[in-house]
Amino acid sequence: MKDLLDFIIIIAIINVLFICLMLLKFLVKRRSKNKELYQAAADRTRDENLNKVILNEHYIKEDNKLVKAPYEVDYGNGSSEKPGRKNAKLSKNKISVMLQLVENTELSTRKFILNPAKKIRIGSGFTDNDIVVSDSDIEEHQCEIFLVQGKIYIKNIGNKARTIIRRKKEQVIVDSKGIRLLTGDIVLTGKVTYEVTII
Repeated sequence: MKDLLDFIIIIAIINVLFICLMLLKFLVKRRSKNKELYQAAADRTRDENLNKVILNEHYIKEDNKLVKAPYEVDYGNGSSEKPGRKNAKLSKNKISVMLQLVENTELSTRKFILNPAKKIRIGSGFTDNDIVVSDSDIEEHQCEIFLVQGKIYIKNIGNKARTIIRRKKEQVIVDSKGIRLLTGDIVLTGKVTYEVTII
């Protein structure tokens, strides 16, 4: 009888330990899942804030896709300082920004590393273009990439064809005022895409 009672007590202790272990495992799993959800929410909020900075909330419906128009960007040099020896010395020591464009077409892939301070022009014409694209959907002078105060911008200079920037799930139509380019952006001109990396 005593042996049976000891056996029942041991079984009960094992069951309690098993239940505690399963409860602990459940709590750890739930905490890990909550942490993942929190991180995903933080990433989504960061991405939404980034998109709100570069895009406005006015939608234009086109080709059954939501396309947003960019904010107007002032490209003027807002500095009121007069150039002097100190500023000239700083500009000499300043490291210039370079731009890498990986061009993808139906037939080929090309890589360009260019200096946006000298204005990069893309188009189908053989004159006055840094990148010449053989595509009937691209104008002679399609778009221009340039540098203002250490930031790279792109503007559309064609009259008929459009230039579009795709940033993650968002798309922006580039106008003549332009929009800032960031690493990871995809520039679409006709059937040609350019993957942007700022070096």
